[in-house]
Amino acid sequence: MGCWLAFCGCEKQGNDPARISKVPESFQFMDIGANTVMDSEVRDRLRGALGSDATDRSSTIDLELRYKGFLKTYYPDLAKLNQRLNVNDVVRKEYPATRLTFRNTRQRNTVFDYVEIIYGHASGCPLLIKMIAKNEIPDLIKTVTDKYGAPQKIPISEGKSWSLSWDKNKDVFVIARIIGRQNQPEYHMLIVYTNRLEQMLARSEKEEQQRGKPAGRIF
Repeated sequence: MGCWLAFCGCEKQGNDPARISKVPESFQFMDIGANTVMDSEVRDRLRGALGSDATDRSSTIDLELRYKGFLKTYYPDLAKLNQRLNVNDVVRKEYPATRLTFRNTRQRNTVFDYVEIIYGHASGCPLLIKMIAKNEIPDLIKTVTDKYGAPQKIPISEGKSWSLSWDKNKDVFVIARIIGRQNQPEYHMLIVYTNRLEQMLARSEKEEQQRGKPAGRIF
């Protein structure tokens, strides 16, 4: 039931669509999609389903899954986008975005051990959603497949595990089965709202260019 509720939302959107520019719809998690405004009502609903959250109002954005190099090996396009978001590997750039981190999800009888949602301040809409489950999730995978179609499947760890991915309107959804500690499988899930991230990067690059202009050219 938890899987069905998480990925078979009713397409509910935020309460203030007039103030944001729409992007194509793609993937949903708990009724949250590319055009959902993460207002207080949505955040309260998440806390009710997933438990308390930690909030970081000036967040770095890292698309990497489980270990560094995973995206470069299996999803090079996402690796390139991640490189644009994190040009400097030593000092991560902070963006005008809020990260909600849910670590006490087991108290809510959900399949997820960890959920992370990052949303941009300018749009109020999600940029990235990460989830981790440490138990087998066949029902969840079936639900996602029924809703979004057959995924692309990539064998990893010499065929001992695999990664599934869906693409829709430039956004990407990944479910990767990765062998963790004590040789136990972990399921790392990632929804990348590429259109929203591109909007944020374009805005950030424009602001940096404006800051770099000499005073004589500004006036």
